[in-house]
Amino acid sequence: MNKALLALIMAPILSVSASYAVANEAPEASAEMIQEYTEMCLNWAKDDDISNDELKLYVLNCVNDELEAEGFKKVTDVKI
Repeated sequence: MNKALLALIMAPILSVSASYAVANEAPEASAEMIQEYTEMCLNWAKDDDISNDELKLYVLNCVNDELEAEGFKKVTDVKI
């Protein structure tokens, strides 16, 4: 019983640790790729009527979603 309980407790911790390790090993995207995604996300923001106050966060999240989907590291800032 104790081993099963320990396994249930440790499983999520190990899963998060493994995900973090994989994320750190992802390559960085080129500046050109980040700029292309930024422009694409800006167009989507216009289509979605995103306000100027929300624009930077919207584009950053959008760019990071695209980068992550392609297996690249996320960025902390985008130039709009």
